Amino acid sequence: MEPTMRTAERRVLRIATGVAAVAGIIVLGSVHAAAASGTQTLTGSTSGGVLSIAAPGALTLPTLVAGSSTAATNLGSLSWTDTMNDSVVSSVTMAATNLWHAAGAGLYIPWADFKITVDPAPIADVMNTGAAVIVPAGSPYVLAGAATTDFATYSTPITLATASATSEGTWTQANNQIVVAVPADTTPGTLFTATIQYTVTG
Repeated sequence: MEPTMRTAERRVLRIATGVAAVAGIIVLGSVHAAAASGTQTLTGSTSGGVLSIAAPGALTLPTLVAGSSTAATNLGSLSWTDTMNDSVVSSVTMAATNLWHAAGAGLYIPWADFKITVDPAPIADVMNTGAAVIVPAGSPYVLAGAATTDFATYSTPITLATASATSEGTWTQANNQIVVAVPADTTPGTLFTATIQYTVTG
């Protein structure tokens, strides 16, 4: 939103000083300047409401060691915006696919071996209004859902945060983390890939 302005016309006022000789007497005269004034009208319009979410496009896990769990790895900075200004309660969820062998050889690490710790204190933008979002109890989560052996099916979503009917603005969770427990029979030297899906509704 960019306000438009109508600026008052610039006025220039000059003061002239006259010098005259009268009967040998020099007279100095001046004209008083009136104070200049102006008005300015400022207009603006708001855009439509926004419901959006942004997260890092890629994440690299530590080296996977069979029979061990990775160190906690930051999932990056997640932010979402709800400026719809309606009574609908918004929420943010996360789901994931299995970690799948890049060559599609049927090797995978199931999402049930993922543990997600949720940042308990989302940061509110300074322009937010209404109630703060709330992180529900339950962290850390072990991802669940119907067992699958593919690389496209997502786990059951977990809820990262919920807003109230009055919550409007942008929030950021910068400290969500993942730990992956690597099965002992995982093939050494294998590259695995998974997809994490974030969803905002409202």
